[in-house]
Amino acid sequence: MDRDHKGSLYARAHLADYWIVNLRDRVVEVHREPGPDAAASFGWRYRSIEIFGLDAMLFPLALPGVPVRVSDLLPESHPRA
Repeated sequence: MDRDHKGSLYARAHLADYWIVNLRDRVVEVHREPGPDAAASFGWRYRSIEIFGLDAMLFPLALPGVPVRVSDLLPESHPRA
């Protein structure tokens, strides 16, 4: 839903920087470069998708001088009982 439906809608709205915090895989998916794509739900998609792990630093396009550490966006991992 977030990648396809919402991603296409946000790309169509020209949202330049769309992040998905993937809790299951403990990564952040950064979607950028929106562009038309007739096969997408709303006719648009992101052309650039990068996946960043816990140690990565992200730089939002709106505030490029403000780094965000992926690990700060994710809850602490607890071992399962």
